[in-house]
Amino acid sequence: MNTPDSLATRWLERAKADHTIAFLLEALTNNKCPHSGLSSLVKNTTCGPDRAGGFAMNVPDNLITAANNKSKEDFGGTTTTTSKPTIVICQNNIYDYPDYIRTLSHELIHALDQCRAKTDWSNLRHHACSEIRASNLSGECGYGVELLRGNMKHRGGSIECVMRRAKLR
Repeated sequence: MNTPDSLATRWLERAKADHTIAFLLEALTNNKCPHSGLSSLVKNTTCGPDRAGGFAMNVPDNLITAANNKSKEDFGGTTTTTSKPTIVICQNNIYDYPDYIRTLSHELIHALDQCRAKTDWSNLRHHACSEIRASNLSGECGYGVELLRGNMKHRGGSIECVMRRAKLR
């Protein structure tokens, strides 16, 4: 039987060959962002029902494993003096492999923004800019994805989606 844990583990391995993920990892490397590969960046865990993933800096593993009772505000990207990015994928709220890739891409874009632009997550302009970039570039506002959500708008749908998704975060 496929449990969320076993699926997420397989999807993480499969993601290593995905061209979008490879591109984002290469961008992290080219910008001298600290990481030791996808497996060291990503933690698949169980979360509450209101989130698919999250990005934060310097999160101890014991806090990540306790994430199932945390709300989305608890995972806002926070920084300290060192720069160890962590991406949390909420395996119980990911429905299929394309959803996993979109969520992982979204969070990798946050990691890149943190490293490249030194995003101040307490600054609402910085946070909004990163959310807009991540929503726009991850594919989560693509026409097909929006159709699956029941949003049938042909013109301006992507812009509305990006604004809506940025407000959710």
